[in-house]
Amino acid sequence: MLDHKIVKFLISWVNENTVYKGFLLNLEIIDLTLEELQYKACRGKCPVLAFFSAPNIIYIAQLDFNDLCNQSILLHEMIHVFQYQSGSEMQNVFRENEAYQIQNKFLIDESLKAEAIDQLNLKKCRSMQSNVLD
Repeated sequence: MLDHKIVKFLISWVNENTVYKGFLLNLEIIDLTLEELQYKACRGKCPVLAFFSAPNIIYIAQLDFNDLCNQSILLHEMIHVFQYQSGSEMQNVFRENEAYQIQNKFLIDESLKAEAIDQLNLKKCRSMQSNVLD
């Protein structure tokens, strides 16, 4: 189950580190089993751990949210909610690019803050998360 403290932390991080300052989310996060999530997203098995549904719903697999990589997935989807709620008229490819850039910044910043020996980034997380999808 997703801890609301993590959600508050991520919202605070976004407000402090992105252009999405002062945004309040009317956010619904629904955690599903991986199989339920993949069926909802793709009608079968596919490489997805979360997705955003306008205007304010995030579907996410039941993951260990004490893990920074998993937190970054939720953060990525939250960026899509912020984008939608801000009225952003960016094309989808640019929305996705912005969300990935912010997700990567989060991973690097939080790794440095934790003084991790092996600094996390999106590529490393994707590598680790591919095990979940197999």
